[in-house]
Amino acid sequence: MKQLLSSSIAAPGFFGLNTQESSITLSSGYALQADNCVIDNFGRLGSRKGHVYKTSSGGTGTDLRGIHDFIDASGHVDYISWGGTDIYKGLETLTALTTGITITGDDWQAVTLGDATYLAQAGHPMLKVNNSLVVSTHSTSQYSFISSAYGRLWAGNEASDKHTLHCSDLLNGSFSGGSSFDLDLRKVWTKGGDELVSVAGFNGLVFVFCKKSIVILGDTNNTDLTITPTTLRVVEVLDNVGCVSRSSIQAVGDDLFFLSDTGLRSLNRVIQEKSNPITDLSVNVRDELTEMIASSAENHINTIYSPADAFYLIVFPTAELVYCFDTRGRLENGGLRVTKWPNSSILCGTATDTALYFGMADGIAQYQNYQDDGASYFMSYHTNYFDFDQPTVTKILKTVGVTLIGGSGQTFVVKVGTDYTDQPRSYIRSVKQSSVSEYANPDADVYYEYGPAVGGETYDSGDSSVTTTVAGTAEYTGGGSTDRIKVAIGGQGSVLQLGFEANISGDQLSIQKFDVYVKQGRTN
Repeated sequence: MKQLLSSSIAAPGFFGLNTQESSITLSSGYALQADNCVIDNFGRLGSRKGHVYKTSSGGTGTDLRGIHDFIDASGHVDYISWGGTDIYKGLETLTALTTGITITGDDWQAVTLGDATYLAQAGHPMLKVNNSLVVSTHSTSQYSFISSAYGRLWAGNEASDKHTLHCSDLLNGSFSGGSSFDLDLRKVWTKGGDELVSVAGFNGLVFVFCKKSIVILGDTNNTDLTITPTTLRVVEVLDNVGCVSRSSIQAVGDDLFFLSDTGLRSLNRVIQEKSNPITDLSVNVRDELTEMIASSAENHINTIYSPADAFYLIVFPTAELVYCFDTRGRLENGGLRVTKWPNSSILCGTATDTALYFGMADGIAQYQNYQDDGASYFMSYHTNYFDFDQPTVTKILKTVGVTLIGGSGQTFVVKVGTDYTDQPRSYIRSVKQSSVSEYANPDADVYYEYGPAVGGETYDSGDSSVTTTVAGTAEYTGGGSTDRIKVAIGGQGSVLQLGFEANISGDQLSIQKFDVYVKQGRTN
């Protein structure tokens, strides 16, 4: 009798998507496809949340291209959003603000300083929105970016001047008088021409992001938290690494993330490695991500960091694609675990400590529940190719077992492919309908066994060789019931790949484990 071989993939997709390396040499923790998934806080690959519209009136027919959470010294004032050449206030009701200018684009950038929010867009005067939500023209200069750091506004990149950094007076945001100043970056750049992108304050220093370099500014006064113009100095210039999108610069914990033309980068890592381009946070999807960046205009890329969800999203609205980078920790190669959300209608977003909001067509939606505005969405996961460490031996497929968390009543498909086929076999099953509570319910767990049922009620699983036993114990991991489902399968080949697909329609679903059993066939 031929020996029965088995292989287990615990925590499938735990390392996230990897499209960079050879598929057959990947660790079993990587995925070749991970669509509409996230890595949950238990380290499992699971369904992302969906979105629920918060806006019930206003903004109809408008694609929102940006959202800013206006917070002054007293707390949250309102949400400022823009799209369709209008600027809005509100969340449930979007009300267009009177700006007093002609708006021809939707590429605003917004920051708050003191009791006002300031907006800048190329080809437009800078606007100021006070905490009574009255809009006025703050400056006639047409800056393409605006940033707030150390009690000052920082702006620049005009159509005819892409090299001068303008810094406002302390606390009042004025670009003239007081301690305001200008800095000609041509006197600082070390490798010829460059172009300003944006500014960020970090670790008591000012980081000036340019297309091809990063200029680090500081002052000699270490006794206060402000930047003093009279003692301003260049701390360092990092060449061969720059920023391609002002919106990509996000504070993530004690770090700054940003997009370069080589992928997603960490400012802490860049400082340590002095612009070494080899390691980056997107190392596992580097080639496809850089292709997306290169084919997208700067103002068609948005990013969102959600501290509550511990992920950094890169949104490509034109391609209807979102890359989701898990920020809980880094892999051995320095990268972050990443999944993708294809066919996404997300255009932009903003996050608070407890909530995540998306700008979309017709209004603002919140990241919650497990449907997209009441509709299901498609989740798909495919493993790497594996061969049981016997690449020359044909395997006769017998059984696949999958352990799932949650997804009461969820129908799903197990995919089994051999020898790199693009037409894998499909096996449709359903998770047992159950009532899941926060506390243990000793009757809620369902065990799907391969073989005859013992000591319990039997249900039709759709396969004559698979029966279902309702057991008297339950396992709970993160508040969801655990179902173990074994499926009799067929086919043979030297190399195998497993897949899992489901239309998520209201319940969270996570994959805990895959088990596959085969018999040895002939040696090739």
